[in-house]
Amino acid sequence: MDVPALIKYSSRSATIHPAHQRVYKLAAIATLPLIGSLLLFWLITHGSASVVVAWDILPQSTLLILALLFILPLKRLSIGGRYRFLSTLKRVSIGGIAEVGEGKFGDILLADVLTSYSKVLGDWFVAGCMFLSPGVSSTDHPDRSCGGAYMVPLIIAIPSMIRLRQCLIEFGRVRKNPTVSSGWGGQHLANALKYSTAFPVIILSALQRGSDPNDVGLSESGLFRLWYVCTEHAIAFD
Repeated sequence: MDVPALIKYSSRSATIHPAHQRVYKLAAIATLPLIGSLLLFWLITHGSASVVVAWDILPQSTLLILALLFILPLKRLSIGGRYRFLSTLKRVSIGGIAEVGEGKFGDILLADVLTSYSKVLGDWFVAGCMFLSPGVSSTDHPDRSCGGAYMVPLIIAIPSMIRLRQCLIEFGRVRKNPTVSSGWGGQHLANALKYSTAFPVIILSALQRGSDPNDVGLSESGLFRLWYVCTEHAIAFD
């Protein structure tokens, strides 16, 4: 499979620098700070709960280093690939999607990755919020209400919103220029419906965790049953 061709990525000569070697190199460079930070954290804390809380800056600084690896203008660190990733992320972050001949597959792939990591993004926000909150440690028990009761659910929902908008854009393109191979665009509406099933689950999860069920006119068991039905519905679409 020619992956660079699928995502319309113009790489350098494969005979000099094979694409997979550059991927492994970047992955190794991104992994080394994590391994080093983890070993240092274990060495400093020795399993002591109080020391773990006191040294929460170490894991947070590791996250910052990993983020900087993607934006620092270091030419020897796959600058072309990182620039392409950031430009694609910028387009995808607002639900945009490229045309077929301009990297559409890469946009869909990145958006799908974001949906898979939506809860990780939520946890990342919680850790950062707790780290910046006075009197709280990011290595303490996660406080998912940090930043407001609905901030974490909103972050988790954003990747599904992105894919939903992409599906609707694709449907609009098909309706504007229909072809025999594209049909009338029903598959894009089906995909849009699939991603929309994530929202009831996210909303009901937030209500179960952060509010009194009686405030929404349901008992705790009734709210759980409704959440369960919506979850099964979302799983069925997957």
